[in-house]
Amino acid sequence: MDAGSGLAHLLMNDHSWYRLDTEADFARAGLWCFSNLAIAASYLTLPVEIWHWRLALPFRSTTLIGLLFICFITLCGISHLTMIIIMPTAPWWATIFIYVPTAIASVATAVVARRERLLIIAVLKGIGAALARSPD
Repeated sequence: MDAGSGLAHLLMNDHSWYRLDTEADFARAGLWCFSNLAIAASYLTLPVEIWHWRLALPFRSTTLIGLLFICFITLCGISHLTMIIIMPTAPWWATIFIYVPTAIASVATAVVARRERLLIIAVLKGIGAALARSPD
C-alpha cells in the first residue's frame, strides 16, 4: 500500500479500533447505543419546553438567550444521535460536522448567559416568588 492510499484509508474508515469480538463487547456496545439514544431523546425534548417557557417571559433579551439554549441543547441531542450512526459505520472525523456547530452554540450560550446574568436571576426570582404564592 502506498503512502497516498494508506492515508486515504486512515482518514476514510480505519476501524481497527472498533471490534465486537465477545459477548461483553456486544453488551457494552448495546449499552453505549442505548445511553446515547436516551440522552438524545432527552436533549431533543428539552428545547420544546424551553420554547414554551421563553414565550411566557416578557423580556426582549430572553428571546436571544432562549434561542441560544434551544440551539445548544438541540445540537447536543443531534451529536448523540450522530455518535450512534457515525462511530460504527463512518469516518470518526465526520463528527466535526456536528461538534463544531455545537461548540459555537455552546460558547455563544455561555457568553450571553454570563452577559445577561442579572436579568436571568431577576426573572428566576420572580418565578420563584410566583410559585411560592401558588396555592398548589
